Amino acid sequence: MKYNPGLPSIFDMEQRAKKRMPGFAWDYLSGGISEEKSLSRNRSDLSQVLLCPRYLTDVGQVDTSCELFNHRYDLGVGISPVGLSNMMWPHAESHLARAAKQANIPYTLSTMGTTPLETIAKLAPDVAWYQLYVPRDRSVMQDLIERVKNAGFKVLVITVDIPVGAKRDKELKNGLILPFTFTPKIIAQTLTRPAWLVKTLQQGIPRFINLAPYGDLKNVKHLGEFLTQFFMPGVTLERIKQIRELWQGPLVIKGLQHSDDIQRCYDAGIDGVIVSNHGGRQLDAAPSSIHALQQLDPEIQQKLTIMIDSGIRTGLDVVRSKVAGAQMAFSGRSFLYAMAAAGDDGGRQVIEILRDEMTRTLQQIGCTEFAQLDRRWLTEH
Repeated sequence: MKYNPGLPSIFDMEQRAKKRMPGFAWDYLSGGISEEKSLSRNRSDLSQVLLCPRYLTDVGQVDTSCELFNHRYDLGVGISPVGLSNMMWPHAESHLARAAKQANIPYTLSTMGTTPLETIAKLAPDVAWYQLYVPRDRSVMQDLIERVKNAGFKVLVITVDIPVGAKRDKELKNGLILPFTFTPKIIAQTLTRPAWLVKTLQQGIPRFINLAPYGDLKNVKHLGEFLTQFFMPGVTLERIKQIRELWQGPLVIKGLQHSDDIQRCYDAGIDGVIVSNHGGRQLDAAPSSIHALQQLDPEIQQKLTIMIDSGIRTGLDVVRSKVAGAQMAFSGRSFLYAMAAAGDDGGRQVIEILRDEMTRTLQQIGCTEFAQLDRRWLTEH
């Protein structure tokens, strides 16, 4: 094993992270919306994907790599965008970008990230993706995309599943306001997490540094309010076409779950889709990502690069996702749990855990190449 055996799984790191993060940061990261049914379905539906082992094969060596958009990544897993990652654990974005570069897997910076996008592109050349929440103002959108292009990001990911900011009860109860402010309630929670507090004071208060050129954020009170004010209330197909004209590299849409929507985006010139329900954080009645993936029209799956996120916690989940039709699986929470649990080395730790679990799963089911996985390894039930 190439990782700390004291934290042998992402679930172990999740438990430790809860003890090291302030309550408001923990609830923001781990929580969903409403009754959190969509959040739980992401995990329970993944557990229902059963694999049928095929033995009588030499599995002494297996290949966990996959190719996306003319780049071969060492693992079929990437790091999802998570807004305010540096609030979850100080300097998380920079550490994860470095770990992704070292491991040769995608790192996706959120528009709501708090590290300069130019810094992330330098830390993770060749593997840096940028996730775009589409601004209402077209001139702002054009300028932001130009900055992303000039910085050297390889893939642009448009998130479409936040037509309006979500009302998340836990955030309201915790008094989490933006820009991030040390209110009396927040201070009371941070005092019980001294390691987080010291590192945050050293880092500086997280702020939306990449959006600072486009407006005064001082009067923003809640995340949902900010999203509603600044970004489009529903990304239109027309706007996607405009982005396609501005961005010459691989263009991915994140948050689609219906084959008709994917077909329309394909007709508009996109290159890939991340099937997602936003980690169970937007619509509690949404299907799980793995269920939506399995319901896609097989014809549309042949036209595009299909990926998935939401609920991925193990290397087994990555293999399950590939068998179900996704060429790569992304996880956000797993990597931030690891940062909080293991500190600066958390990114490497979680990548090595996923690498080990993917390798062992491939060996167990008798598959020597991740790229070969398909429905032949799926057990119908």
